[in-house]
Amino acid sequence: MLDAVIAQKPDAICIAATDRQALIEPMRRAHDAGIHMISVDTFIGDTGGDYTAPELDWMLSYIGSDNVQGGEIGCDAIIEAMGGKGKFYIQTTQPGVSTVEQRVEGCMKAIEATNGAVELIGMDYNDDNAAKAAEQTAAVLAANPDLGGIFGTNLFSARGAAQAVANAGLTGVVKVANFDAPEDAIVALRENVVDIVIAQHPYEMGEKCIEFAVAAINGNFDAIPKRYPTGYTIITRENVDTEEAQRSIYKSE
Repeated sequence: MLDAVIAQKPDAICIAATDRQALIEPMRRAHDAGIHMISVDTFIGDTGGDYTAPELDWMLSYIGSDNVQGGEIGCDAIIEAMGGKGKFYIQTTQPGVSTVEQRVEGCMKAIEATNGAVELIGMDYNDDNAAKAAEQTAAVLAANPDLGGIFGTNLFSARGAAQAVANAGLTGVVKVANFDAPEDAIVALRENVVDIVIAQHPYEMGEKCIEFAVAAINGNFDAIPKRYPTGYTIITRENVDTEEAQRSIYKSE
């Protein structure tokens, strides 16, 4: 798909890389063809999104949240809701996606900070399939009826995990964190199926990418940072109706 876009010879490309290694060469080919390349949400390479590194300094910018911090804060909140101890499970997408790898890294930091009070019993990859996530989570719940908390690293992971929790009649018993904030995640939050929703700022990501692309096309490279962090908003049942939380929900209209 990327090669087809390159063939159209655009001036710039905003891209959320689905694999931080496999996309390096295709994106480099785009750059070599004179196209300004901007990463949005996910990054490429092994530098943690640092595009000042010599091997990636041809990339124009990386726009996205601090996913390690987001994962750590989200899991801290779930661990607190669990009473600071118990069994913990992670539902995630697939290996090689930079953002979810960082969220898992942050979550692991939160678990390790409990000094053994919280036990990670496993992590499953669902290939961005909510039905598969629900099936995997159901199996974990059946084998671990005393499970205390679940971290879903993206929309599909959390949606499937939350469905399995509801199907098992464990709503409010098993605490669930949902990374990403579509409207159905907010419904699940209000219904006590999930306990925390971590909202990124996708509108800001898209807006900044267009802004940086225009600046590059006009030769104004001094206006483009190599890294632009967009942050996130933590949404709970206590603050869901505040202006800040409502502005952060991914709404369909």
